[in-house]
Amino acid sequence: MEDNLRNEIIEVSMKIYRFAELGSEERRSSELLVNMLKSHGFKVEYPYLGMETAFRAEWGEGRPSVGLLAEYDALPNGHSCGHNLIAAWAYGTAVLLSKELKNGRVVVFGTPSEEGIGIYAGSKAIFAEKGAFNDIDFVIGMHPDDKWSVGGKALADISFQAIFKGKASHMADSPEKGINALDAAVTAYTGINSLRGWAKNDKHIVIGMIFREAGVATNIVPERAVLEIDIRSSSGEFLKELNEKVVRLLRGVSDAYGTGLEIKYLSPLYENYLSNPVINEILLEKFREFGIEAENVDIDKKPPSGSTDEANVSKVVPTGHLDIKIGYPGIPGHSDDFREAANPEKAKESLITGIIVATRAIEKIFNEEELLKKIRISYEQSIRR
Repeated sequence: MEDNLRNEIIEVSMKIYRFAELGSEERRSSELLVNMLKSHGFKVEYPYLGMETAFRAEWGEGRPSVGLLAEYDALPNGHSCGHNLIAAWAYGTAVLLSKELKNGRVVVFGTPSEEGIGIYAGSKAIFAEKGAFNDIDFVIGMHPDDKWSVGGKALADISFQAIFKGKASHMADSPEKGINALDAAVTAYTGINSLRGWAKNDKHIVIGMIFREAGVATNIVPERAVLEIDIRSSSGEFLKELNEKVVRLLRGVSDAYGTGLEIKYLSPLYENYLSNPVINEILLEKFREFGIEAENVDIDKKPPSGSTDEANVSKVVPTGHLDIKIGYPGIPGHSDDFREAANPEKAKESLITGIIVATRAIEKIFNEEELLKKIRISYEQSIRR
């Protein structure tokens, strides 16, 4: 890689690192990426799919075609998930490919709010639903981690609020004239907790709940209570069943207490991940050429723990994934330590390595028609399971 491009990639990552824009508000970050890609001859659609901070940048024509996923949203404590590195990786890989490929197309998808904040929460789920990947042969995503690895696991995830609407009255003088929204919310909380025993262990369900609103004073019957619910499972199909069961429970409780009820979804459903083993084996091979023995997450027997909207992409197009090593072993994600480790001055060598590994893997796939067929067959088999 030429020094000019290397320095450019690190500068892009540093600027996004300093912008540290929350999900759905990544205006400077997306604009920077769009302008830089345009400067390298990419044709850009921006905004994209009705999302102000989303974009699609394309170089080349025809097939094969590869999609690269760029994330650039931060958290309240900055880039403590390292999305500044993901953005720079997608940018750098795309530009390097545009200089080396002799055929095919490279498409960078600028995807807002992977962290689920704001109006574009889980944008990749929207991309997948609206057919953004219909003309793409395969996709590769990247994430910083505490180790070099390939493959992906993710729990299906959905979050929403149950807003109970009652009627205020004096708690001591006229409680019979009120409708206690908090009582309904507390009963719902307890009922949802009991659903853990309904699900088999192989579904790996996770239920998280908090009260966002719970009344205004102890001597007033609460007329409004907001219960925020996050449910996850290793199966997207099962999660849909669980979600329906939770909603039926909420409606039953609301009816019993005589409250109104509003269900407000905070993000689309994040699917479970369908990793493509053919793409990931090629990534492993390219890591080895760098002298790196990367782990294969797909063969690890541990159940998934996190969630990502990249999983929705994996359900509609063959998807491979690599993780680049930053920080120290066991560094917690979303922490201040992870934010410091994601500083491009500290992570630049890992970032550049991740770009070259992905580039070499994509070039190999583009140059060997049989590999594309194997990737597609593997994807179709995983969908049918």
